[in-house]
Amino acid sequence: MSSTLNIRGLSVSYGTHEALKNVNLSLQSGELLVVLGPTGAGKTTLLRTIAGLVVPDAGSVTIEGADTTHLPARDVAMVFQNFSLYPNRNVRQNLEFPLRSPTARLTQEQIIDRVEWAAELLRIRHLLNRPSTQLSGGEMQRVAIGRAIVRRPRVFLFDEPLTNLDAKLREVLRVELIKLQKELDVSTIYVTHDQAEALSMADRIAVLADGRITQTGSPSDIYERPDTPEVARQLGYPQINLMDATQDDGFWVSATGDRFAPAQSDAKTA
Repeated sequence: MSSTLNIRGLSVSYGTHEALKNVNLSLQSGELLVVLGPTGAGKTTLLRTIAGLVVPDAGSVTIEGADTTHLPARDVAMVFQNFSLYPNRNVRQNLEFPLRSPTARLTQEQIIDRVEWAAELLRIRHLLNRPSTQLSGGEMQRVAIGRAIVRRPRVFLFDEPLTNLDAKLREVLRVELIKLQKELDVSTIYVTHDQAEALSMADRIAVLADGRITQTGSPSDIYERPDTPEVARQLGYPQINLMDATQDDGFWVSATGDRFAPAQSDAKTA
């Protein structure tokens, strides 16, 4: 499978704070890659750097073989956590907005066709003439997603787009997003702090902690075989408990002397 996006040695600092530290990551063609990490891990900085909103201190971003590290426009679409609709425009005008850019070079007929296509796909056709200030949270997020997909970009970037919605609506839109991404077959990076979201949505997960990628793999690989206790803590629900142990006669033995698991390594302590 070919790579749509390659990130090599990416580092970003804000003053003395290192937000990203030598990040290496690839996104395969048509893949839904979920970047999982706690608040402050560097998830949003990673997306903003890919989108060209942040200039890295070191490293490169390559999209479809072209180095886009310092290009102002790179044909990616980003959906933010806070919906970011234009309050003085109705739904149709919000969807049309990116298509009316001089760089889009579309006819009026093409603009109408794309808006109608996105509205049908997201089931918001009945909302096209409604002011954006009169939408519910779920409707606003559908419009924000629609404004991204009408451009038909090379890469989608989703910055925790479901965080501000209630639990039931998050579950519904999570399923819809997976279906939409597969239908459009667009390479997508989705960032979240929610392990359930990551495990249920991802083709592949990249765990980000303190600005570094600590593990990448399929959801089952990372859940069943975490590389570190920190990765296990992020993926486990309920959270795992850790205890000191020593090996004795083929078993792990706790500090209280209880044998609780067969030893499968030569290590003496754990």
